[in-house]
Amino acid sequence: MRVCILGAGGCFGQNLVMYLSKFGYTVLGIGRSPVKPEPYSLGFQYDYRIWHLVDQFDSAWEDIEGFNPEVIVSFAAHAGLVPQSWVYPEAFYATNLLLPVKIAKRLDKGCRYIHIGSSEVYGSNDRPVGETAPIRCASPYAVSKAAADLHLMTLKDDRITVIRPSNCYCPGQALYRLIPRAVLSAISGIKMPLQGQAQKSYMHSEDLSSAIELLLRNPQPGIFNVGPEIPIGIHKVVDLVAQAFEMGLEDIAEVKPGRLHEDQCYWLSSEKIMRLGWKPVISLGQGIDEMAKWGRKYAEKIINLPVEYQFHA
Repeated sequence: MRVCILGAGGCFGQNLVMYLSKFGYTVLGIGRSPVKPEPYSLGFQYDYRIWHLVDQFDSAWEDIEGFNPEVIVSFAAHAGLVPQSWVYPEAFYATNLLLPVKIAKRLDKGCRYIHIGSSEVYGSNDRPVGETAPIRCASPYAVSKAAADLHLMTLKDDRITVIRPSNCYCPGQALYRLIPRAVLSAISGIKMPLQGQAQKSYMHSEDLSSAIELLLRNPQPGIFNVGPEIPIGIHKVVDLVAQAFEMGLEDIAEVKPGRLHEDQCYWLSSEKIMRLGWKPVISLGQGIDEMAKWGRKYAEKIINLPVEYQFHA
């Protein structure tokens, strides 16, 4: 099966490329930036082409059509730090809403589209929420992701699937994200700011990749939540990272108040995709141990990376 992955330069796109390669898929990756240094790229080689999908959409689409994919999987999104979406909302809407609209409009009849959404569209909840739960956005970022989902679902096109994953992590993730940021603090000795008391559902990217691969083999239209059953507090997550380095929370983090408008708990019900046979298999403890090994392996390179790679990769 020929699969084109948009946003393949990011860690989750790369993880999917590596995962699909084990099953014999033919993959074309498209990203907006050159391949990143090895702590991020992990040295994995694949057919990767550089296109800025917002500014160069027509040229990129010619390249995609030349590959003739059977499925397009799109991670392409303006994510960054969510608070930035309050400052530059137009940038988030231009990528997160208009790009999926263009992709769906250009789909060939024989091509399917798996769009990677966000669990943030549900807002904060004190119980697990399913795909029919109300949309309760708490940031322009979430609005941009929800608007794209709503547009795609109004098309009523059986070729289109939307996946809303929980917070994911994996080796090679940008260092401003919680788990790699905690790893950086442990190997550098510079404490990270730990804001708020939010609870989130953390899932290894390989479990997301396995969900995507299931939907490649077993096409299903509609929306699917993908995440672990129980959320965990961010303080506990950082403490687990500290333990992996035989340290304490206070050794790697400085606790600070939470930000304005911050959601307090992301909690998904993934029963719908579990009925198709999916379940997460990598525990948070196993995943954090892998992240710690990644940090130790690349410690010198990570610490000495330029700031733009550390915090905006």
